[in-house]
Amino acid sequence: MARISPAEVRTRYGVEPAQVPDFIALPGDPSDKVPGAPGVGATGAATLLQRYGCLEAALEAGRFSAMAERLRLFRSLATMNRKAPLPSHRSQKPTWYNAAALAREWELNQPAHRLEEIGAQG
Repeated sequence: MARISPAEVRTRYGVEPAQVPDFIALPGDPSDKVPGAPGVGATGAATLLQRYGCLEAALEAGRFSAMAERLRLFRSLATMNRKAPLPSHRSQKPTWYNAAALAREWELNQPAHRLEEIGAQG
């Protein structure tokens, strides 16, 4: 993993740095098992974002209406909120099967399978 400059983001992906979460949501991200919109690759995502400016504007224009909420979820998964409150790990006991069920609901089947395996071990 390496940091890249804003200019490198523009060159590599064809979008502005602020558009990266929307860019990831559209084609998905296989390394994080984010499925994205069927048939949308990196070039198509960049073209859509260049045209509409953001995922929300594309959705408002009627693009991907059948999967708008899922794409919003995928964008959320691609966005790191540094201010999000984190629970104390000492007071938390993992509920692997609940996490797996939620991952399956979000159509993240490979992470769901891994969570189920972890649950079976412990």
